[in-house]
Amino acid sequence: MSKLNDLMQSEYEAMAAMEIPMPDTFERAMAFIRTKVTKKEFMVIESAIYSGCIDSEHKAFEQGFMRGIAVVKGGAV
Repeated sequence: MSKLNDLMQSEYEAMAAMEIPMPDTFERAMAFIRTKVTKKEFMVIESAIYSGCIDSEHKAFEQGFMRGIAVVKGGAV
């Protein structure tokens, strides 16, 4: 199990290093928000959004990784 955890962490780190651009609508929304709040408030909002995105990506990656293992172990591949 330890090797599996190490492999998952390694694969996730490789995926996390790839920068995926945010959609234009997100950028426009953030620009609008920036005009309505202080710089400090904006940094808190931006940090919360990015943390949520990263957490969601991590959970989606884990689920896909585990499904892949189940498929291979089940003999489907």
